[in-house]
Amino acid sequence: SYFPRERAFELLRNVQEQVRPGGRLVINVLLEGMTYREMFDGDHYYLFAPGELQSCFTGWKILVESQHSFPAPGGTEKKLQTLIVEKPAQSSP
Repeated sequence: SYFPRERAFELLRNVQEQVRPGGRLVINVLLEGMTYREMFDGDHYYLFAPGELQSCFTGWKILVESQHSFPAPGGTEKKLQTLIVEKPAQSSP
């Protein structure tokens, strides 16, 4: 599903809260500069700026970061970013 900016960040925070300390999360987002828009309905979507997703995981360990571009219909392009991150483990008392 695709969401407006505020909802995308709300859902991202919710997912982060659900990850246990030491747990991992794989997340894939669409990036600015993508020209393929056929799948979107109006303005109800958000495209992340390059580097923006990483800034949402301050304090987390980024295990994998990749960006990919794919050809799409009509000479357009899809741009995606994938992160695999690890939530910090809780410190011992």
